[in-house]
Amino acid sequence: MKTAFILGVVLGATLQSAPAQVKDAGQTATIVTMNPVPCTAKAGHLKESGGPVCNEYILRSGSTEYHIQQKQGKNAEPLAIGQQVTFTIHGERMHLHATTASKKAKDFDLALVLITAASEVNPPSAPQQ
Repeated sequence: MKTAFILGVVLGATLQSAPAQVKDAGQTATIVTMNPVPCTAKAGHLKESGGPVCNEYILRSGSTEYHIQQKQGKNAEPLAIGQQVTFTIHGERMHLHATTASKKAKDFDLALVLITAASEVNPPSAPQQ
């Protein structure tokens, strides 16, 4: 009886800790474009012109495109177009893991501005007759 109880406790503890040991790898995407734009105060609401400028990136993951913004500053490193990145979304923020231009792996915390279907942004061209 004691052996069954101890085995049950050990097995239960092992099963509970297993999900904690698996780290969420997130999704992968490719950086499609980068443009300097006025920073947003909140997703979809532009600040007055002449305000701070942010790099807006478009990431494509499958059939979804994510518009994200990175504030430009003296410590902001630009991301390379065509680069593969890993990301997770937390509310209105995107946590991105990428390799910088100086070939160092780095984590970025960026503002998530917009999520669209890739087909809506870049519809396929009509067949030529």
